[in-house]
Amino acid sequence: MMKIKSHLFLLSFCFIANGFIAGLAHSEEQLTPEKLIENMRQGGYVLYMRHAASNRSQTDTNTQDLSNCATQRNLSTQGREQAKAIGQSIKSLNIPIASVTSSPYCRCVDTAQLAFGKLVKSDDLRFTISEDEAETKRLSSALQKRLSTPPPAGTNTVIVAHTGNLKEAAKVWPKPEGVLHVFKPMGKGKFKHLGRIAPDEWPKP
Repeated sequence: MMKIKSHLFLLSFCFIANGFIAGLAHSEEQLTPEKLIENMRQGGYVLYMRHAASNRSQTDTNTQDLSNCATQRNLSTQGREQAKAIGQSIKSLNIPIASVTSSPYCRCVDTAQLAFGKLVKSDDLRFTISEDEAETKRLSSALQKRLSTPPPAGTNTVIVAHTGNLKEAAKVWPKPEGVLHVFKPMGKGKFKHLGRIAPDEWPKP
C-alpha cells in the first residue's frame, strides 16, 4: 500500500512540476520596446507588423480581386499618418531592413509602402479570415516558415499582414492596428516571440 501511495505521490509531483515548467516557458517575460529596438539595430530578426489603422466604416466585399481597393477596407487618414511615422522612427533609429513582404490587401500594401517605401506582395499572406480551413492551415504553415527564416546577416525582414494570420501561426494576437511584433528566427519552422511595440511606443524621430 505504501508503495502505491509513494508511486502516486511521485506521479503527482511530476505532473505539477511539468505544469509549472510549462507555465514558465509559456509566460516568458517579453522584452521592452527599448530592448527590442536595441536588438533590431543589430539585425537578425523577423518583424511582423499588422497594417496601420483602417477605416472601420468600410468592409471587404470582394476578396477575389485584391487589386481593387474600392471593394476593401482601407487605411484611414490616421492610419496613413501612423504608417509614415512608424517608418520614420525605424529609419531614424538605424534599424536595417533587408526586405518587406506584404499581404496583397490594399491596407497592408499601403502600410508597407508608406512605412518602408518598398514591398513584395505575397498571396501566402492573404487574410485567413476570408479562407476555408484547408487554406488557412496552408497559410499558417507558410507564415511559420517565414517567421523561422533568418534574414541576411546584419539586417531584419518585415512582414506586413493581418491579425488572424499571426494568431494561427504563432498564437499571438496582434493588437492594436499598427503594432509590430519581433521574432527571433531559429530555422526549421522554429521561432521565438520576443515582444511588441505599439504604434505610440516608438521614440519620436
